[in-house]
Amino acid sequence: MSVRTNDQILHDRVNLPRLVKRLEKSVSQDDWSDSSQRDTWIKAQGTLQRIRHARLLLKNVEVDDHGTSPASEHRYQRLRATLDQVEAFVTEVEQKAAPPLRRPTPILPSIRPPITKAADYATIPVEATLIPTEDTTRSVPSADDLIPSSQTESLPSEPLAPPTLPAALSVTSNITATPTILQNSRALQEELSEQLALMATQLRRNATHFSESLVKDKSVVEAMQEKLEGNFDFMKKERIRLRDFRGKSGSTTCLVITSILVVLVAFMVMVLVIRVT
Repeated sequence: MSVRTNDQILHDRVNLPRLVKRLEKSVSQDDWSDSSQRDTWIKAQGTLQRIRHARLLLKNVEVDDHGTSPASEHRYQRLRATLDQVEAFVTEVEQKAAPPLRRPTPILPSIRPPITKAADYATIPVEATLIPTEDTTRSVPSADDLIPSSQTESLPSEPLAPPTLPAALSVTSNITATPTILQNSRALQEELSEQLALMATQLRRNATHFSESLVKDKSVVEAMQEKLEGNFDFMKKERIRLRDFRGKSGSTTCLVITSILVVLVAFMVMVLVIRVT
């Protein structure tokens, strides 16, 4: 818990009665039915927030008031009762003006179902090959020649059940669908290999262009380095010349100033001699 300063304690003590009086005045004087339902609900929300702030101020003031007297306790009770009345009224108004809860529009019905390409998974039709048969009268012997008479009586007279053809057809269709999938995967692999080849070619071109740019930049950098070295040598020579010229000009300046002073002194002496004589 942070330590509160005296200014903060005094600030809360002054603001608490003002805030409670302002809340009581807003509840008693303001008309809560003139505005729209939404505006009333927003206004009630703001008032409830201010009531919470007032309760926090009241709690802080009670904590900071170490020497509590009966008068201060009565004042705190009265403020708390006022806040309870105001909060009850504003809560009732807020519940009446609260907008109804609406479920948002679902997004799932607006999403289009995915479209599958049935042509990719279409099976190749099974072609049946008919084998011509020879004349049964020549090749197939009679039943009397194959089975004795004693056994023909014990055989059932019901016809034999045909074999289960749908299972065989489904297996055959699955087998024939495999080449189509293989063709699609092979085409996809070829397309990917072509794209990789194009990317490798482009990468090689970029590397070549980058190396050429580096060669050009290297020549430019070397030329600039030569120019900078030449300028450095020229500036060193000029610095030496400037130093020599400054030495010579300094001595010449001293000689000129000395000459002017000698001339002035001689002129003043001549004037004095003329005036004296």
